[in-house]
Amino acid sequence: MKTKNLIKLLNEADPSGELECCVFNEDIYFVEVINSYWDGCLQVLKRDELRKHEYNIIGAEYRSLGDKVCIRPMSIEDYIYDCENFEGDLNITYDSEYSKRKYKDFVEKTRLKAKKLYKEIDEEK
Repeated sequence: MKTKNLIKLLNEADPSGELECCVFNEDIYFVEVINSYWDGCLQVLKRDELRKHEYNIIGAEYRSLGDKVCIRPMSIEDYIYDCENFEGDLNITYDSEYSKRKYKDFVEKTRLKAKKLYKEIDEEK
């Protein structure tokens, strides 16, 4: 999808521009432009633009030439594994009893696993 089309869709979905954006429920950490072949070739779905409200994919292409805009997400789990060992524990809050019930134990277990992993890495040095 071209950036102009993504911007249009985002503006249609949230005209106020105030909603949080995510990729597979993960916050967007940063956006970058890199070569199309980097980290694997760009995968482009070809669409029939006349089919607006139905399945419109009519082909696909792997691209290695040119550039691509990459939207890089970071999950809380990613942060715990990648950063907490160096930055200290992230202050994680929950906006409801549901989110707390669903994720608090997961966060604590993930922190224990990450600390164990970093301890094992330090011991191997």
